[in-house]
Amino acid sequence: MPTPLPLLSPSARGFQAIPLAERPAGRQPIVPVLGRPPRVHLWHIGCQMNDADHEMLAERFAEIGFVPDAALDDADLAVLITCAVRQNAEQKVYGKFRDLIEWKRARPGRAVAMTGCMAVEHGSTLLRKLPELDYLFDVRDCDGFFARLQSVHGTDLDGPVPMPASDRLLAYVSVMGGCNEMCTYCIVPFVRGRETSRPVGEIVEDVHRLVERGVREVTLLGQNVNSYSDPGTGAGLPELLAAVDSVPGLWRLRFLTSHPRNALPGLFEAMRDLPTVCEQLHLPVQAGDDQLLRRMRRMYTVDEYLAKIASARATVPALALTTDIIVGFSAETEAEFLGTEQLLRTVRFDVVHLQAYSVRPGTAAARRPDDVPLTEKKRRLNHLLELQRDIALQRNLALVGERIEILVESTTDDGRPFGRTRQGKIALLPAGSAAVGELCVATVRTANAWQLAADVEAAAA
Repeated sequence: MPTPLPLLSPSARGFQAIPLAERPAGRQPIVPVLGRPPRVHLWHIGCQMNDADHEMLAERFAEIGFVPDAALDDADLAVLITCAVRQNAEQKVYGKFRDLIEWKRARPGRAVAMTGCMAVEHGSTLLRKLPELDYLFDVRDCDGFFARLQSVHGTDLDGPVPMPASDRLLAYVSVMGGCNEMCTYCIVPFVRGRETSRPVGEIVEDVHRLVERGVREVTLLGQNVNSYSDPGTGAGLPELLAAVDSVPGLWRLRFLTSHPRNALPGLFEAMRDLPTVCEQLHLPVQAGDDQLLRRMRRMYTVDEYLAKIASARATVPALALTTDIIVGFSAETEAEFLGTEQLLRTVRFDVVHLQAYSVRPGTAAARRPDDVPLTEKKRRLNHLLELQRDIALQRNLALVGERIEILVESTTDDGRPFGRTRQGKIALLPAGSAAVGELCVATVRTANAWQLAADVEAAAA
């Protein structure tokens, strides 16, 4: 019998948020008297959690008297919310930082701050590596950063700046942070820490505030959202969904990202029974072979995953399923890869997010050889992309003639409204048939692998 895997590594158990780091005395950023509230430009990359952090930081800046989300040319401070999950994301951050050097030097008094997963992963070494970087802080413990800004910009701060009504229909709300799963390829537990959940009441207040500002669809976020547990009552994700579902004016509710180990019947029943909860489940599987899953430390077998899918589909018949797949993980054999291919053929997901494995320093998998050649990773990736394209096309063609509900989010360059169905599929409408912000019922006319084209029947709300 296999030796049980530990639930949490010692390094993750001892996780501590990084303190505010800034230039030593004598190298502080110039802070001129502006005679107006300072303006901040926020830039983010990576997962939806960083999108939620962007919104949280915007509100915190407004609370201390900064004007949030200013255009870069008008800003006094630029904040980079970074990602470290893949090397490609880090390279994009460095590229953005290089662009900011000229911006900073163009006007004395400008400053650059960095937060997010790269800030935690690399710590104060970034200050040495990036001479133009002024502040480094942990987004989960940002009080020191905001206190520092208040002290240096005090003469220009005159109380909170009102947040304008949102022109967004969709918003992310973080309900928990961190992850206890310790998948061997993943750096998240080291840069986000252990799982910590926010109280239900606090989350509901956030959703109320967003709806009052015009948001109509909310996605609840957590690295492992279906392990959510209210710190006071122990209420789980189904109870949280029920509480948020009751917010007046909310039309749609989604959640990301679920772990198969914690996807239980009560969650599927909540998806079926709560009016605002959309019929879409993102359940990352990562691979389709039991030995490969064990090396990834995913803590379930292929059969157990398939049983979860069968339960979800039986409970929510209109369910759309999406997943994540990694190809080319350490020592992945051709037979293991073919197991992943077979899983895609068996489940027939609506969308699959495919990535070739890249080593992240500090993870358990980094101690193993990255021994699948890049050319082979690309071959496997392209093979699954082609397979999934065919599956997605067939699933979308099956919707031709069906009635769907669309929340119109925007318009194309040629004036066609578009939005998403409750299942998360992109749908295009004829020009002039619906306005942004409308919830309408339409009939699917044509489809391809990536989107639907539909004709509007009536407004749904």
